[in-house]
Amino acid sequence: MIAGQISLKTMQVRQSKPPYRLSAQARFTIVCSVPLTWLSVVGMSLSIMGAGAVIDGGGSELILWGVILTFTTIMIRTMVVARGHIAEESRIRHRIIDAVFTSGPVDSTGAVVSLATESSEKMMALRVGFVGQVVASLTAPLVVLGVIGTMSGRIALILLGMLVIVPLLICGFRKIISTVSSGSQDARKALAAAYMDALKSLSTLQLLGAAGRISDQLAATGERNRQAVMRLLKGNQLILFVMDAAFYLAVVTTTAYLVLSSTALTTGQAIAIMGLSILLLEPMDQVGAFFYVGMSGLGAQRGIFGFLRGRSKARRRDVSIDPHQEAAVSITDLSFGYDDRDVLSHISLTIAPGERVGIIGRSGQGKSTLLALMGGDLIPRSGQVTLREASASVAQTTWLFTGTIADNLRIARPEATEADMWAALERARVADEIRRMPSGLDTQLGEQGLGISGGQAQRISLARAIISGRRIILLDEPTSHVDLASEREILAAIDDLGRDHTLIMVTHRTTTLRHMDHIITVNNGTLTADNTLAEHHGTHR
Repeated sequence: MIAGQISLKTMQVRQSKPPYRLSAQARFTIVCSVPLTWLSVVGMSLSIMGAGAVIDGGGSELILWGVILTFTTIMIRTMVVARGHIAEESRIRHRIIDAVFTSGPVDSTGAVVSLATESSEKMMALRVGFVGQVVASLTAPLVVLGVIGTMSGRIALILLGMLVIVPLLICGFRKIISTVSSGSQDARKALAAAYMDALKSLSTLQLLGAAGRISDQLAATGERNRQAVMRLLKGNQLILFVMDAAFYLAVVTTTAYLVLSSTALTTGQAIAIMGLSILLLEPMDQVGAFFYVGMSGLGAQRGIFGFLRGRSKARRRDVSIDPHQEAAVSITDLSFGYDDRDVLSHISLTIAPGERVGIIGRSGQGKSTLLALMGGDLIPRSGQVTLREASASVAQTTWLFTGTIADNLRIARPEATEADMWAALERARVADEIRRMPSGLDTQLGEQGLGISGGQAQRISLARAIISGRRIILLDEPTSHVDLASEREILAAIDDLGRDHTLIMVTHRTTTLRHMDHIITVNNGTLTADNTLAEHHGTHR
C-alpha cells in the first residue's frame, strides 16, 4: 500500500514537471534585466532631483548624469533582452519540431505552425522579456522611495504602504481574465490552423469545387475569433480603466497633500517628490501589460505545454539506426494500418548496402506507406525498422521552399559550399539548366518550386538528397509528374549514382525497373520478391 502511494506520488510529480525549461541564457537575461531596470530608474530619479535642485538655485549636473545613466542602461537592457528572447524563441520552436519528428505525424499541421510561430513568440515574450520586467517594475519603486526618503522619510513610508496593494491587484486581475483569455487564445489558434490547412489544400479545393464552402467556414471561424477578442477587450479595458484611474488618483492626490502639508521641504524638493511619485505608478502599468503580454503569453504557454506533453505520451517511432548491422535496411515482422484498416501485415525485408530495389503494386496497396515507414515518417503498429544509417528522401511531389535554389539545397547540409552544391546539381543532371538562369544558385523560387519546371524541381530534390551525404535514398514515384524528357534525365541521374548508395524506389512506371536489382510487389499487405524484369515489363504496363 505504501509502495503504491509512493509510486502514485512519483508519477504525479513527474506529470507536474513542465515539459520545457528555460536555457541558461534566458535565465541570465531575466536576472540581468532587473538590476539594469533599477539603474535606469536611478538615472531618472537623479534627473528629477536635479531639476528640483535647479529650482532651488543649485547646479544641473545631476540632470546630465541622470540622462546618461538612463539612456545607457535602457539601451543595454533592450539589447540583452532582445538577444535572449530571439535565442529562446528559436529553441522552443526546435523543441516543437523535434516533438513532431520524434513521435510521428500530426493531425493538423496548421496548428503546429501556429504553435511554432505566434504562440512561441508570445510565450517567450512572457517568459524572457515580461517576467524580468515585472520583477523589476515591482521592486524599482523601492529605489524611488529610497530617493524620496532622502528628502522626507515620512512621505516615503506612507507611499510604501500604498504600493503594497499593487501585487494584490495584479493577482486578482489574472484570476478575473484567465478564462476569457484562454478562450481567445483557442479561437486564434483554431483560425490559424484552419487558414494554414486551407492554403495547403488550395489546389485540391479548387479542383473539387469546395473553395467557396471552405471560404465560408474560414469566415465563420474568423468571426468567432473576432467575437472572442472583442469580449476580452471589452471586459479587460473596463477593469483597466477603473483600476488605473483609482490608483493614479490615490497616489497623486496623497503625494500632493503630503507635500503641501510639509513645512520642511523646499520648493524644489516638493516638485521633485511630485515628479518621483509618477515613477511609483510604474507597477500599475504592469497590470495593463499583463493583459496584452502576460495573459496572451500564458495562453500560448498552455497550448505549447499541452502539445509537448501529448507528444511525449505518443508512441515513439520504431525506427532505429544501427551502423554495425550488415544490411542497409532491415524490416522485421512489421505491421501498419490506418484506424481499423490493415495496410501491411507482419512483413519482413532485408536490403543489402548498394542494392537497388523497386517496389511496385496496385494503387492503395501500401507502397508509399512502406517507404514512409522506412524513412520514419510513420509509426508501425508492431515490428521494427532498422537502418544502417540515416536516409534521404525524394518525394512524389517535391517540396521546395520559398527562397533561392541554394537555400533549398542547404536545408540538407547547411555548411555546403557553392562547389558542393554545383557538384550535387551535376550529379542530378540539372546544373547546366541552372547555370543558364540569370541568377544561378541565387535564383528565387516560390513555394513548391514555383518558377521552375516539375522536372527541374524533382532533380533539385535529388541533388538535395545527394548533397546530404546520406547513402540510403528513398524515392517515391520520382518520375510520376514529369514529362518523358525529364524522366530520362532523372533516371539517368539515378543510374549514375554509384554502388555506395542504396536506392529504394516506389514506382508505377515499368521503364524505371531496368535500373533495379530486385523488385518487390506489395499486394494485400504482403511482400512478394520477383526479379524477373521481363515479366514485370509485361504485366504492369
